[in-house]
Amino acid sequence: MTVDSYLELFTTLFGWTFYGILWDVLVGTGIVFLPFLGILIDNWREPAQGGEFGTVTGLSLRRMELELFIALLVVVLAGQPAALTPLNATSLSYTPPPTLTDPTPATATVAAPQSTYGTTGFTGSPATVNIPVWWYAVLSMTSGFNHAVVEGLPNAADMRTYEQQARLATIADPRLRQEVSDFFSQCYIPARSKYQAERPATAAIDALLATYGPDDPDWMGSHVYRSTPGYYDTLRATGQVSGWAYNPARDTEYDPAAPPTWGRPYCKQWWEETTIGLRKKLIDEADATSAGFSGLVVAIAPALASDQQKDAVAKTVLANSPPTWSNNDLVAHNSGSTVSVHS
Repeated sequence: MTVDSYLELFTTLFGWTFYGILWDVLVGTGIVFLPFLGILIDNWREPAQGGEFGTVTGLSLRRMELELFIALLVVVLAGQPAALTPLNATSLSYTPPPTLTDPTPATATVAAPQSTYGTTGFTGSPATVNIPVWWYAVLSMTSGFNHAVVEGLPNAADMRTYEQQARLATIADPRLRQEVSDFFSQCYIPARSKYQAERPATAAIDALLATYGPDDPDWMGSHVYRSTPGYYDTLRATGQVSGWAYNPARDTEYDPAAPPTWGRPYCKQWWEETTIGLRKKLIDEADATSAGFSGLVVAIAPALASDQQKDAVAKTVLANSPPTWSNNDLVAHNSGSTVSVHS
């Protein structure tokens, strides 16, 4: 028999245990027999008051037999705990619904409750409890009916779990935070400024905006800047970027005889490279701070292309950790305030 929560594994047993105790008290005190006494009195009084002479005895006896039989049937089926229908602890189980973080949850039983119930609370739960036949049938039918209906409902995405995990995805590594800020000021700001100034309207850009949305140019990983010539493919980091090897064919401003420690990648390389690219680092950071968040995005939106799923993860991390301006002029003129002190 399946229940609907971890707590019900124990409250079901304890509830029927208390019922058995209450029933014993009612039987021991004789209170349970009072309804039968009421039936006898009513079926003697009412026919005697309203029946015709000679028919009172027969009418009273017939009504009394019928009502006593019905009352006795109710007591036997719905009142008296019966050894015929024991509720065993081993027959109870609870399987929580699958979630994005736990697609195959473990089934909980009284012996293995998968919770603190039964260890720090509800200790000493009974192994077997006798319950009335009628209520055993009701419990079995309603349990099966409810779970059949739930199983028949269409699967819905666990949006609450996704939202909670999305809020946790952030940038905890200060070095990555600095790299994001560098990319923001050295790649995104120049590309965004050029796009705003030129306002290009080509079929290729229109196709990109139709695919990735009209707000695509408003974030660092924009497909417009990555795919349109003259943007990320020509813009480069203004200084050396840690982790990027020096490339004499690309980094021509340095003397090959005295190469620098690191190179200056193009912005498209800097973002897209599959091992040390900035997007890859952001996805890894999301998984580190939010327990496999990239996998949740795939589960919640399997219809999206792989590139769009990666973009969604990167956007979420950036939204939770907005980049800071790394250029002093931009700090002063855009995100800060300058104060003059006069003596």
